[in-house]
Amino acid sequence: MVPVSVEGVLSTALLNLQLAINSSGAIVSFDPLPVVLVDHTHLIQLLQNLIGNAIKYRSNEAPHIHLSARESGREWVISVQDNGIGLNPKYADHIFTVFKRLHGKEYPGTGIGLAICKRIVERYGGQIWATSRGEGEGAVFSFSLVMAKI
Repeated sequence: MVPVSVEGVLSTALLNLQLAINSSGAIVSFDPLPVVLVDHTHLIQLLQNLIGNAIKYRSNEAPHIHLSARESGREWVISVQDNGIGLNPKYADHIFTVFKRLHGKEYPGTGIGLAICKRIVERYGGQIWATSRGEGEGAVFSFSLVMAKI
């Protein structure tokens, strides 16, 4: 594990998602983001999956995606909030299981993206979770990673 700037990695993830961002009209904003202890390639994959899902599972409105961070003990909690289709809170843990999908064939995909996110975060001693007020209410995907001492 090495210190990695989340903001620096975010720029790479957004560049990789540029086609999806442009075609959906997505607006991605972020607050100042921290430095965490993680492999930078894993963090790119994590952010790309979460932002890509926010674009894929959008409502009829253009996606608005916002990243923020807060301190929690010796960890940073980073959140990716969207205005998408949301999810039933009772399925919030279900979506991190391989091949478990809430929307069947309505949306393209394999059902492994969030499971990969979970494996990445847990590899570095963190946790990942989702919250939503319900279907049609958007969602917030949050994960914790160890703070880097700089």
